[in-house]
Amino acid sequence: MKKRFLSMLLAAGMMTSVMAPAMVNAEETQADAPVKRAILDTDMGYLNDDAIVMFMLSQADSLGMCDFLGVTTVGGNSWVASGTTAALRQLELIGREDIPVYMGCDIPLMGFRNMEAESQIWGMPEYSGAYWDFSTGDFCDVSERPTDYLNLPTEPRYGYAETPAQDEHAIDFIIEQVHKYPGEVTIFVIGAGTNMALAVRKDPTIVEDAAGVIYMGGAVDIPGNSSPSAEFNWYYDPEGIKVCLNSEWKDQLIVPNDIAEAVFYTKEEYDRIAEKQGNEISKLIVEGQAGRFEKDPNASSFVWDAITAAVWLKPEIATDIQERYVDVDTNYGPNYGRVVSWWTSRNRDVEKGEGMPYGVQKCDVLFDIDREAFWDFYVDILTTEVE
Repeated sequence: MKKRFLSMLLAAGMMTSVMAPAMVNAEETQADAPVKRAILDTDMGYLNDDAIVMFMLSQADSLGMCDFLGVTTVGGNSWVASGTTAALRQLELIGREDIPVYMGCDIPLMGFRNMEAESQIWGMPEYSGAYWDFSTGDFCDVSERPTDYLNLPTEPRYGYAETPAQDEHAIDFIIEQVHKYPGEVTIFVIGAGTNMALAVRKDPTIVEDAAGVIYMGGAVDIPGNSSPSAEFNWYYDPEGIKVCLNSEWKDQLIVPNDIAEAVFYTKEEYDRIAEKQGNEISKLIVEGQAGRFEKDPNASSFVWDAITAAVWLKPEIATDIQERYVDVDTNYGPNYGRVVSWWTSRNRDVEKGEGMPYGVQKCDVLFDIDREAFWDFYVDILTTEVE
């Protein structure tokens, strides 16, 4: 798996070196490179890590590095209605309203959870995403969550988009595109796994036709960021992620919190973007983040999802990818949503998959990156002006 995934990325990565100083003209590399197409399945917010991935893929699309087919919204950090508005409006602000947005599912496969009860039994989660109402400082009533992306309970950060969401459901869009471009479509699952799980259940043949899946989620060898054992994206819908992980995709790459919370965005990176700003993306970032760093020059944040796009577009950024059999705990208890992985055993041949639970698949798990190369690419792709 590791060799297959890396060879796929490295071959496709011939198209990724299009920006100075470490990039060349895309037209010189496209002829022999396989087509890379992407669908972004996301719990979108404003100028958050999900938005950065959307900006990176839109830039890559404009630069001829990939074909960015569309955005599908899922529950998690935000409700689908809110995330849809955020995606549509930010695409307008960067001049890419041509990229379609499809609404998906809020409701996890097993339904919404009673977070109040869970917090009393297993302790208060560190992060609850859309379940938490910051205006009241308490868990929200999910029956009152917004469902109309044009009529949200509070005014959106940048107002409403003029561009409408597509009528087709996110699940059907994913199925349609995977079959339209067999072997070429990679799905970025950077929120909950609900949309992808439902797509697999509706049409299992997409598993053999997709190029692969890239996840941002899971805490493999570290504690979780929602419960002590679970990372939020996989904590939101453990059953959904289990369906995805247990499917026999050609390639599955997991970018877990182990690396996602070990790379920090600081004023140094912000200043590089501010210095080079010229396109609408960089202007939006500078405008949105200036106040934060003026208030606290030592502020920092994790990059999370942005690593997924970087290692897909520029695979040499990845420096430590390990093959593991990966599953998620769906037993309803304090370990609900916890990653379970196998890579060694005293009495079994893990490499051959001996003694693995039924259905568990081998995945590539990213544990480290070349930070200098990552930040160079991050700044370049977000600031490059495209004619």
